[in-house]
Amino acid sequence: MDLTWLVFQTISTFLRILEVLVWIRVLMSWFRPRYRTSSNSWFFTLEDYVWRATEPMLAPIRSVLPDTGMIDFSPFILMILLALARRLVWVLMFGTLM
Repeated sequence: MDLTWLVFQTISTFLRILEVLVWIRVLMSWFRPRYRTSSNSWFFTLEDYVWRATEPMLAPIRSVLPDTGMIDFSPFILMILLALARRLVWVLMFGTLM
């Protein structure tokens, strides 16, 4: 297996994991329980891990975007940036478009 392909796959997989974490964060914000109980404590633990993984990337985007009330567009912008980053890595490593 070519080392360049392995490096690309590693970076691409990392970027896709970040995309999945952003999706999980969005979905969890829609279906968040009101109160913490012993039966849903796993939700808040998972939410904390996902928040810590995604907030460092979302906060700078959120600070640049105008206030839109209850709708946060920063996850959408981050998803676009992650997709562009994956394509940029491809072009830089292989010299062609995907």
